[in-house]
Amino acid sequence: MKAGALVENIRMSVRSIASNKVRSFLTALGVMIGTGAVIAMLALGAGAQKSVEGSLQALGSNLLIVYSGQPRGGALIRRSTTNIIPTITDADIEAIRRLIPNLITSLAPESSANGQAKFGSTNVNVTIVGTGVDYPLIRNVRPVTGSFFTPADLDGKKTVVVLGAQVYQDLFQNAGDPLGQKVRLNGLSYRVIGVLERKGNSTTDSSVFVPITTYKRYVSGADKYALVNVQAASVEVMREAQSAIEKELLRLHRLPTMDSADFYIANQLDLLNTLQGVAGTFTLLLGGIAAISLIVGGIGIMNIMLVSVTERTREIGIRMALGAKTGDIIAQFMTEAIILSVGGGLIGIGIGYGTSWAFSKFGGIASEVNLLAVILSFGFSVLIGLFFGGYPAYHASRLDPIQALRYE
Repeated sequence: MKAGALVENIRMSVRSIASNKVRSFLTALGVMIGTGAVIAMLALGAGAQKSVEGSLQALGSNLLIVYSGQPRGGALIRRSTTNIIPTITDADIEAIRRLIPNLITSLAPESSANGQAKFGSTNVNVTIVGTGVDYPLIRNVRPVTGSFFTPADLDGKKTVVVLGAQVYQDLFQNAGDPLGQKVRLNGLSYRVIGVLERKGNSTTDSSVFVPITTYKRYVSGADKYALVNVQAASVEVMREAQSAIEKELLRLHRLPTMDSADFYIANQLDLLNTLQGVAGTFTLLLGGIAAISLIVGGIGIMNIMLVSVTERTREIGIRMALGAKTGDIIAQFMTEAIILSVGGGLIGIGIGYGTSWAFSKFGGIASEVNLLAVILSFGFSVLIGLFFGGYPAYHASRLDPIQALRYE
């Protein structure tokens, strides 16, 4: 088609659309909503995936957790570790430590129990966690005031405590300096040496942390550990590190295979892959549901274009009588359909961006608009115009000129 004929087709199409503004708007509305819905739903899916990944990374980098007992689902972090029967020994810890620095960078044993913390007349239920000095590094948590305990605190079995953010708030009401104050845990006095940053989860915020040696002496009385937090040297060696730890512990526990093991290892990488797969499926599902509205919008375009062909039958007959070819008639109606779908798609992009922004701003729901999603949804809206505009255009081109001129 020559450039002049294309420009003329566009002018005629615009005039035709402008002559029925309300009908044209309603025709394009389906494409607007469909495009906007696809972009917004994919943005929500991407935002949810990023939020989950961020929350998982907040637990620690390259994290392996060696648990006592049998596996319980696929969770990296158990909801409660206070009821685990400890099976991990000091010999196990030393075997894992020997992997440093080839496969792991640090480790921190951990056991926990329910207890009560008291300051003055305030008494709150807490989780008492005994762990090592590398816990903040491994689990990506830092004191906002004071410090975590030191190797000297472990060696001396010092009665010192680091408070979770929620425990500090409950005991001290966010007022005054807690450092150096005495807090009673299950009746025994501990000196506060630090307060951890708020992590937004009860596992850390509602816990108090004491040296693992102090915990074993005054809280549990046991010489074994519920779990060991291990930080792999890199993402690339996480599976190798897991395999090496399993091999060492099976040897020490004199067990043949992991099927009969009294421990198991939760791998952050496995959970991350699982969550990414779930989030990806969720995103595709949302996008697929939203894409249905685009198809409905395309059906609306076809319906209105068929009506337009019927209304303009005499005009088509006159154009054919004046020498218009089949291709010219097809091009005219296809141009109208494409203008409606492209216009609807462009407005839909704005709707999608606005909706995703509103979800983040007012709904507190994470969303992230992906450029590829915008391109795909807009391209799909154009294809909708081509596909559903094709039949009405073909129908118009097949009209008999004589019958069309007689049409009233």
